[in-house]
Amino acid sequence: MRFVRVLSAPVILLLAFSLHAQCGVERWSVKTGTDSGASSINLGSYVSTTIYNMLQSAHPASLPANSRVAPRETTQYRLSGTLTKYAREGDSDYHLVVVDSAGRSMIVEIPAPNCVGAGSPFGPGVANARRQFDARFTATTSFKTTSTPVTVRGVGFWDFLHGQTGVAPNGIELHSVMDITFGASAAMAPGVQALPSRDPADDVRYPADVIRDEDGGRIRVYRGGDAIGDALFHGGAVVEDPSINVIFVGDHWDAAHRMPVIQAVRQINADSNFRELDRYGVKTFGMRVNSQQVSASTQDVSDLDVQRLLASSIDAGRIQHLDENALYLVMLDPQMDASVASDRNWLSYHSEFHPTDLPLRYVVARGKLEGPALRDAINASVYRALVNPAGNGWF
Repeated sequence: MRFVRVLSAPVILLLAFSLHAQCGVERWSVKTGTDSGASSINLGSYVSTTIYNMLQSAHPASLPANSRVAPRETTQYRLSGTLTKYAREGDSDYHLVVVDSAGRSMIVEIPAPNCVGAGSPFGPGVANARRQFDARFTATTSFKTTSTPVTVRGVGFWDFLHGQTGVAPNGIELHSVMDITFGASAAMAPGVQALPSRDPADDVRYPADVIRDEDGGRIRVYRGGDAIGDALFHGGAVVEDPSINVIFVGDHWDAAHRMPVIQAVRQINADSNFRELDRYGVKTFGMRVNSQQVSASTQDVSDLDVQRLLASSIDAGRIQHLDENALYLVMLDPQMDASVASDRNWLSYHSEFHPTDLPLRYVVARGKLEGPALRDAINASVYRALVNPAGNGWF
């Protein structure tokens, strides 16, 4: 017997959150040196290394949200290569792709100085690196190409793999970069040579509904049409025993407007497309459903705002995120506009981030949808999230 169990009364959360601070969320204290371990890093010295050497370490099995993984994240490195691409991300980082003479690539990032906490030992170096970069290039939200010898100095950082342009296979980066030199002075470093600006990632043909998110990764949005389409299993992680926590964001969700959403979620279990997901290891019966409401005073949100909302709810104890199988369906206020890295042409999307050691999987849907459009937007991104929670394994 297939059924959905709905928890009785919605839990009302009153939470104010600051929007459009233009700074990141995921492992942000580690990225910018406001974690407790940053002060122990010797920024007066560095280890000379290569991209090849940095790619030899295995990605850690677990990445704590607010502490470092030694030795990579407790060491300052200096390496040289060729800068091939750069852009300014939605979280205000400068995202730089550096490659070596064999074509191996990794990402190095320079945060915005105003996104580095006042107590961070990285602060002076980050401000220095931004000045050095801005004196040579102008970063915008679109990737630009170059072929410029570069030498960078910065602290190692393990990122989650989520489709970033130029990402190292093991996810290693330098973040934050605190010194960067270009051209002749960088070219004197052994083994550095100018390379064509072509990136192997250029060979990938992404569907039109795959877009870059605010921190440089890729997510797939639903713009309408076939709700399921090519939501195919990709061989990676799935959400095996899903529960759905519907979060109504904003002050215009009265009982009459919440009910169609809850009904749409309850009907998921009766949908034949959902039942077909059991072939991939997704449990398609007995799915628990809960709902919460979050007060918000803004009319415009971004994906980073959604992450801040979820992370702050966990920090305050309003969300008990203890199960990586929980899926959070964030329903935006019907009067809100919303964007993902400035893209506003979507009905729903899904992604994940790590406010704790556990990944948090979430779907965002516009609140002004009704009838079949509401049902399809919810179903499309929920189903895609269940078989591909990270959002980047479609191709």
